[in-house]
Amino acid sequence: MKKISILLIIIGIAVIFYCLYFFHPLINAVDSDSMSVNPHGIRSPQWPLFIGILTAFVGICFYFIGVGEEKKAKR
Repeated sequence: MKKISILLIIIGIAVIFYCLYFFHPLINAVDSDSMSVNPHGIRSPQWPLFIGILTAFVGICFYFIGVGEEKKAKR
């Protein structure tokens, strides 16, 4: 479980850095939604950044669960 959690953390951090580097916020007074513009100029919602944060958080939670299970198994 720890190997999968480390993989999830790495994937989540990679998605976060990718989104912060390639997606730039679009400021528009008419549009009240938080939108981004990808490198090709297409507007898209900021879901990829949210998914990256969520994936990293789930990986961290799984990691601590795995560490807790190992401590219980050693007792």
